[in-house]
Amino acid sequence: MTESRSYRGQSVGDRRRLRRARFLDSGLQLFGTQGYAGTSIPAVCKHAALSSRQFYEVFADREDLLKALYDETQDAAMAAVSGAIAVELEKQSTLEEMFGAGITAFVMYYADSPQRIRVSFIEVVGVSPGFEAHRRERRLQWASLLAAVSERGAQQGMDVTASDPLAWAAYLGAVNAAIVEHSEDASTTVDDVMRVMRRMLRPGVLG
Repeated sequence: MTESRSYRGQSVGDRRRLRRARFLDSGLQLFGTQGYAGTSIPAVCKHAALSSRQFYEVFADREDLLKALYDETQDAAMAAVSGAIAVELEKQSTLEEMFGAGITAFVMYYADSPQRIRVSFIEVVGVSPGFEAHRRERRLQWASLLAAVSERGAQQGMDVTASDPLAWAAYLGAVNAAIVEHSEDASTTVDDVMRVMRRMLRPGVLG
């Protein structure tokens, strides 16, 4: 069977991508409500209205689904932050305005989905040594993005201390904790989260 073969106007590749999207959506809903440990592959298949054979055509196992879902949310959040910062760069905004826009984009991406928060910051913790290594790689990507923004600010003559990779790692951990606190405590508002994140940046990480 080749990519060009079609069924009801859909190619093999298109059908595979659609099934993958359905499994990801079901994974988000179930991992984000019942938890990763409490969700079986049969449960995901039932929710997606697909078979276990179709599941294994696109994912190696349950952890592979979680990893794909984690990467999808991380990629979307990073795209939102990068886009918001790019707009401020075009406007030649201050460093605080650039980071402020990025922080707002990050928080708002997660704020409207408790499932995204649970999957991205709770259910992925301690899954396996391999997954922990993958999470660290993703954190390093975030740290690189934030360090690049601060470096751009320094090039524009803004008052920024030298980027410290450990400080960025600590900041990212604190950000994750703040997002989770918002999802679990109704009295913690989105504005509270953004206020704390800005305060940790300056005078925290940026000096």
